[in-house]
Amino acid sequence: MTVKSVPTTKSEKVVAFVVARLSSSRLPAKHFRTIGSKPLISWIIDQLRLSREVDEIVITTVAEEANRPLQKWATEEKLPCFWYEGEVDHVTTRLRKAAEQYGADICILVSGDCPLIYAPLIDMLVRALKNDADTDIVRPVHVRQKKPLALHGISMARTRAWQLGDDLSGRPELKEHHFPIFGQRPDLFKVSTISLPSEFYVSGKRFSVDTLADLEFMNTVCGILSERHQTFDLSSVLRLLAEKPELCSINNHVHQRRLIEDIKKVLFVIDAGGRFAYGHLMRSIELASQITERLSWPVAFMVDDQYAFNLLTEHGFNVFAGALGRTATALTGQKNHHLNDLVIDYDLLVVDIFDQRGPEKGWRKELAKKIPIAAFDNFQPWSQEVNLLLVPGLMLKNIDLDDPAFPKIISGLDYVILRREIRRLARPLRPKDIDLLVYLHDTNQRHQLETLAAKTGYRIKVLSSFDNNFPALLARSRYFLSGFGSSFYEALHLNTTPLCWPDSKAHLSDVRRFYEKIGLPVKVLQSSADIEKVLLPVLQNDSVINPKIQDGTPQIVKILAELV
Repeated sequence: MTVKSVPTTKSEKVVAFVVARLSSSRLPAKHFRTIGSKPLISWIIDQLRLSREVDEIVITTVAEEANRPLQKWATEEKLPCFWYEGEVDHVTTRLRKAAEQYGADICILVSGDCPLIYAPLIDMLVRALKNDADTDIVRPVHVRQKKPLALHGISMARTRAWQLGDDLSGRPELKEHHFPIFGQRPDLFKVSTISLPSEFYVSGKRFSVDTLADLEFMNTVCGILSERHQTFDLSSVLRLLAEKPELCSINNHVHQRRLIEDIKKVLFVIDAGGRFAYGHLMRSIELASQITERLSWPVAFMVDDQYAFNLLTEHGFNVFAGALGRTATALTGQKNHHLNDLVIDYDLLVVDIFDQRGPEKGWRKELAKKIPIAAFDNFQPWSQEVNLLLVPGLMLKNIDLDDPAFPKIISGLDYVILRREIRRLARPLRPKDIDLLVYLHDTNQRHQLETLAAKTGYRIKVLSSFDNNFPALLARSRYFLSGFGSSFYEALHLNTTPLCWPDSKAHLSDVRRFYEKIGLPVKVLQSSADIEKVLLPVLQNDSVINPKIQDGTPQIVKILAELV
């Protein structure tokens, strides 16, 4: 539906203040993250430029060095930028000063993380405010609708309301947000309401971008509309979601922060790269992402692998160089940190390191801060000092769960961590056009599998290193051959049967226990001879039925929240 804009006589200056900071704790620099073909903030500005009522657009930010790119971008776009040099958390004062500096009569507050603002609806709200000189604030309601308005990230008031609101906002929780005082003191502000078209009132839709899940939602929707040669705007998006409501599942689990909330900070310490590979990193990225999305807690990482460092930065996490219990590898341009230097700023520590190593016993007493600690499937002596051992899936050793030497342990298929890339590829399942996907560290083993493909004609894909396209390749494969790890559960979720060529006696024991408990025949290669004895007969079989594995990450997030 297209709302018609009717020109009006402009007697009051209308200024749209786009509020943005690049130091978001959950998704830093999100305003420059790309949706479709352009940055998030460009979608906002382009929609404001379509408005027939907005006289001026002002980027409104704080005088922090991190926001310099925002200031530079505004200059390139020929937009004014209000560079507030007062207290960072004094949001109401920042907005008031901006309104006064730019001579606004009517102020449109625009959140810089809401790309689906909509010019026709903004114009309707402005006109409603202009039509009543006594009104301080205009709000959209619908007398027959109990659903919220889909126009997120927009509020509208006269400058006099912002001035009084700032004067009354004496407490930090009032100063730090967008005029909550309006709701607390309705006796001091005249509020008028306007009913917008009913199709813009919908439930269960999240249109702000605070996390990677939100960004994924926007890009998915934008991509579908682009394929249909339709405009990425609020009206088109709502029509698409009415047709495909399942798209909302991408980000409807994201927690919306409340006015007052106890936000915790989490630090992950990871082994990644080289002999540690990237399995620890991938599952921890998923867990960290869901912590951010479901709890709204910011997460940081400590790693000493360059690829891991770069990948985590791309995902929007703060990253420090360093390692636990060993000498850290030096990263170009990065200072190595000691855990003690970091832990004092955090409320929860999560350790996901190689299961055959760890720090010296007594390590926890040396930490500068007493902090809850969770660790992943590591039964070395150091792990007895943590509060919680996470053992996703069926990798639990034969230990006495009541042994007081061990901390609380959670284990089982209810706690399997499945990356969102894997979950997405399972709907629908892809055609199996690869017979065998191979990911082995041993060069000779890989060569033997490549020789097998040339000899037999089987479609065998051999990976020699980490591949960003791994989830898609796994979804296309009938079988997956690797050392034992979390990818076995990902394979089962994609109806790909996992086979194992273990790289240690410990992993041989683990994988035999896995096959037994999961209910699959044991298919393990222990030598080159087993390629003929074990692997070839398997490749000739098309009748394997795999058990279904579901994502247990939300369960782990809940338990970690209780731990803190």
